[in-house]
Amino acid sequence: MSASRQQPGLACEECRKKKLRCDRRRPQCDQCEDSGTACLVNQVRSPRGPKKGHLKALRNRIATLESIINCDQGNLDPKEVSDGSEKYHSDETAHLLSPPQECIPNVTKTECRDIPYSIEASTITSPITPITPPDHENLDIIEADLDQLYFDRVHPVAPMLHQGRYFSWAQSYNKPASHICLQFSMWALAAASSAHLQHLRESLYTRARSAIDALDHDIESSSAACLQVAQAWLLLTHYEFRYMSYRRAWLTAGRAFRIIQLAKLHEIDRLNDVTVNMAHPEAWAEAEEKRRTYWLAYCLDRFLNISDEWPLSLHEEALCIYLPVSESDFQHSRPVLMDSLYDEIGTSGQKMLPPFAETIVLITLCWHSVAF
Repeated sequence: MSASRQQPGLACEECRKKKLRCDRRRPQCDQCEDSGTACLVNQVRSPRGPKKGHLKALRNRIATLESIINCDQGNLDPKEVSDGSEKYHSDETAHLLSPPQECIPNVTKTECRDIPYSIEASTITSPITPITPPDHENLDIIEADLDQLYFDRVHPVAPMLHQGRYFSWAQSYNKPASHICLQFSMWALAAASSAHLQHLRESLYTRARSAIDALDHDIESSSAACLQVAQAWLLLTHYEFRYMSYRRAWLTAGRAFRIIQLAKLHEIDRLNDVTVNMAHPEAWAEAEEKRRTYWLAYCLDRFLNISDEWPLSLHEEALCIYLPVSESDFQHSRPVLMDSLYDEIGTSGQKMLPPFAETIVLITLCWHSVAF
């Protein structure tokens, strides 16, 4: 039986505010200890259940539908009937995260006369099934669930994103286009890994793909958006290998490789002063995220070459980049200086490596044995 995604107890206010996963350790959780903030737990939570006025709004909607169906009582235009409820989201995210709408027919006033109905004591029996679009609170819950699903189920096989860096901009209303591409790519894979959110995956993928196609030609090599675009392409490649054609996924992988080459991630430790980054955890975490993005693409490139003999895109000769640190050090922004790939291969496995770094060494050795 798999472990629960939520630890027992209440999350602290700091983790709830930043939508981070709290380990609920007392007197101070790891996130608060690392950031040096006070770890406060609010024992009084708002009661669950329908909000005040919600039942009244539902009754008003039923009355509205009764008025529309009962066309014999007058020529009332449905557009003139007020449902007495507050307006919902009309933005694109609300539309994408809404339940499927195929079950709602487009019924005109003329067609309405042919619908069998029975109105008795405010009870309606009709082919029309009203579906309430999600409100602000429900959207926040769905987005938070998608974020947690991503880091629980997708991140272990694509460990390139720093949770703290992601959540620092995830809730922003004015996100750059590159951040939107990355977020929808994450959500598409997260929805695909969940039984109850499976119906969202295609619309989220389509949104991510159209956004990144529109953005791709505007990316500059020196742009900070280059990293997010490369990460989004890698996640879309992962999605397409699982749910679409192999050829499409391979072409998408090629676009990810080209963006990574454009950003020169293969020589990040030649371009950056490693000693300076080691003294600044935030700068180090950003550099480590770039390393992990490159190494994920590197592994994918070699898997494709070994399995189908596709030509390599990311070669070893010009590498100037250190191996990734452990997941714990990465997520907690603890600077650690790792060896290069060549140094590690030269030690013949005498050192213990983090799982991701070990995977990189093994796939490199495997590729060498197949190629030569």
